[in-house]
Amino acid sequence: MERLRNILKENGVQVTQQRLEIYQILKELNTHVTADDILKVLKHRGNSMTVATVYNILNLFEQKGLIMRVGTAGEPVIYDINTYGHIHVCDCDTRRVRDYPDKGLLEVVNRYLQENPLKGLELKRVDISLIGHDKVRKP
Repeated sequence: MERLRNILKENGVQVTQQRLEIYQILKELNTHVTADDILKVLKHRGNSMTVATVYNILNLFEQKGLIMRVGTAGEPVIYDINTYGHIHVCDCDTRRVRDYPDKGLLEVVNRYLQENPLKGLELKRVDISLIGHDKVRKP
């Protein structure tokens, strides 16, 4: 728990019990989650938080670079604890998300954007989401 506390501090997040709980859940699940997923875990553990509190903490974590939103259309918002460069495959029916770790595609897109910069855009990162009917199902 001390390691998680230090990660929050190092990223400029004031440590509170609620923030620590949510960050711990994100690390334990280590997958693509919604606020509802986190609320279910909290409830299962006998803890409670409002939906607004969970969203506020997730938004703070996103601002600080601890998590990222997965670029899918629709609600609810899906978050990813893994902020390194990777591609998401999003099923448009189930909204299930999985990682597609193709560094080659990311390199091609990044190289293209370096050679052909978008006027007026200070690029922070390239985020690729492939949206369709995913035939690869997780159990």
